[in-house]
Amino acid sequence: MNMHYGRKWALTGVSVCMIASMMTMAGCSGAKGTDEQPADKVVEKAADTTPVTLRVFMQQAFTDQQVNDIWLEPLKKKYPHISLEIQRPGKGVTLDSLMMSGETPDIIFAFNGILPTYDLSDLLMDMSPLIKKHAIDLQRFDPPVMQSIQSISKEGGIVALPFSQQFTALYYNKTLFDRFGVAYPKDGMLWEDAIALAKLLSRSDGNMTYAGLDVQTVSRVARPLAALLVDGRTDKPSVDTEAWRKAFDLVRTVYTIPNNERPQTTNSYDRFMKDKTLAMLATVNILDLGLEDAMKQGLDWDIAQYPSYKEAPNVATIVDSHVFSITKTSKHQDAAMLALKVFTSDEVQLKTTRTLGRLTILKDTGIKQQLGMDMPFLKGKHMEAITKSKIIASPVFSRFEFGANSTALTDAMYEYINGKDLNTTIRELGEKINSNIAAQK
Repeated sequence: MNMHYGRKWALTGVSVCMIASMMTMAGCSGAKGTDEQPADKVVEKAADTTPVTLRVFMQQAFTDQQVNDIWLEPLKKKYPHISLEIQRPGKGVTLDSLMMSGETPDIIFAFNGILPTYDLSDLLMDMSPLIKKHAIDLQRFDPPVMQSIQSISKEGGIVALPFSQQFTALYYNKTLFDRFGVAYPKDGMLWEDAIALAKLLSRSDGNMTYAGLDVQTVSRVARPLAALLVDGRTDKPSVDTEAWRKAFDLVRTVYTIPNNERPQTTNSYDRFMKDKTLAMLATVNILDLGLEDAMKQGLDWDIAQYPSYKEAPNVATIVDSHVFSITKTSKHQDAAMLALKVFTSDEVQLKTTRTLGRLTILKDTGIKQQLGMDMPFLKGKHMEAITKSKIIASPVFSRFEFGANSTALTDAMYEYINGKDLNTTIRELGEKINSNIAAQK
């Protein structure tokens, strides 16, 4: 996906009209009626249509064309006086550098799990007053998504509004299943079922070795058990748990199947889409990451529901949501909230769901069921498998969850796969996490 690092891109907004009416603003509720205006009708203030440009710092990747289609055009249609300037991270361009240069964004678009990092910069704020003022109906959103956002604030405030969310699924190569005479994966499988299939498909055939199942990393399979590396409330390691032990055992079981080994340098997506030597890939949304091109090169694939633990049936992952946060320092907070109201509207959510294959954060099943419908290469694919799984609320993330600790987790996973005992693996991982946290404070 084209990240266009370091580039700032804007669409100039032109004020072409006055908005005659809007949803009731705070402070208007006490308006009284006249002879021409019944008392139960609220007299609304005319909207301020002074041209304004909002800076949006994008931690999540969308191409310029996607930004235009799902943000700029709908925003221009609804509020012609509001335009966006997109700030993309890259060489020499960070949130800190933008703040130092006086170009602090009005909106941050990021993964909900890294928002605690921004809280330290004193950028996040409780958006509840703005949400109330602009009549944002929070009941439209998936409850686990909003629970995950509210957990970020110790006071339970709402520091962001969601735009889309990640999903997990089991992608499989139909050609390999057909070649080896194995039935296709079914929805509702437990991990034990997926592993049984992997054993049938992991084999050498001529000069080629075919892997049955790639689950990527231990962090991926720990998510359905709501397991994180660091406790977000205490900033202490949280790996010595039954959930992490199950996740470690799962990856070792998978990657010690003969012919299903996964070297540390493995690119899961390449082995599935480019090399076509992987039968099943259990991963996140890759609809926009090369599947269409892979089909042109001969990949015959389909999709099944993400396998689950028997302790958590049909649970696929925790909330991994792409969210908007209006910054405390923004001078255009009302305009920013109007933009967010457009982006979370049914119209934009439906378009994003259908054309980009991004899972909506609305609880409207009618929109969810239209996932990818305007992406021609998905015609005939078993897309309903995606929405059969549950996405549960995420625990509170710590600002120390990623970075060096993610690397430590990957190293620990391979050490365990290669024979280290589990108790030692968990203990040493906890020690490494403690060390990393101390070094970052």
